[in-house]
Amino acid sequence: MQDVLILEDEKDLRDTMVEFMQSMGHDAIGVGSVEEADAWLTHQDARVLVVDLTLPGEGGLSWLRRRPELKERGIIMVTAAGSDNERIAGRLAGADSYFVKPVNLVELGMSVKNLTERLAYVKAWQLDSLTWTLTAPHGDSIKLTASERRFMEALAMTPGIAVNRHDIILRLGEDPKVYDQRRLEILVRRLRSKITDSLNCDPPISTARSVGYAFTSDLEWVE
Repeated sequence: MQDVLILEDEKDLRDTMVEFMQSMGHDAIGVGSVEEADAWLTHQDARVLVVDLTLPGEGGLSWLRRRPELKERGIIMVTAAGSDNERIAGRLAGADSYFVKPVNLVELGMSVKNLTERLAYVKAWQLDSLTWTLTAPHGDSIKLTASERRFMEALAMTPGIAVNRHDIILRLGEDPKVYDQRRLEILVRRLRSKITDSLNCDPPISTARSVGYAFTSDLEWVE
């Protein structure tokens, strides 16, 4: 778990921001596009995202709207513009803070510090294999079926890192050579819907294209 992921396409500014965050004691890394951010988040995670809204290809605001599960992290938006409509759109997408370029790095660093300290005390999700329950950070739980429990156990072994379909199918007690992977897709779709409908929060289960699935939030596993 990194402290901060900086999504900024201007390399010099990105490097400066990363170095400044590191000088403040934060674990920080920078990427230059939404595609790089998606790839990085497939295998890693960060408590705070610093997102430039104007990027090559897909913009930062569109990215945050497309991935509502990122609202569980601290989000700081950075942009060259600062209209009221853009600020409101940013807040709706989950932004905690909003900075207009040129950014005061000291102020940005303090915002990151405040968010990382606040989020350090957020409870993790909890998977209980004894009671077959999945509990959200806010305390509500759902009962899991046998297949859902085994699927979650496969992801719980390496939270934040994609688990390949072969290993998940083995955890389900099936033979990968004959198992119809559409059954796995249906299982995941139903589990996501159950989390959304019963726990009233975004399911932190991400699809890693051509790989498998990952649980993209802190997770405690009670075996």
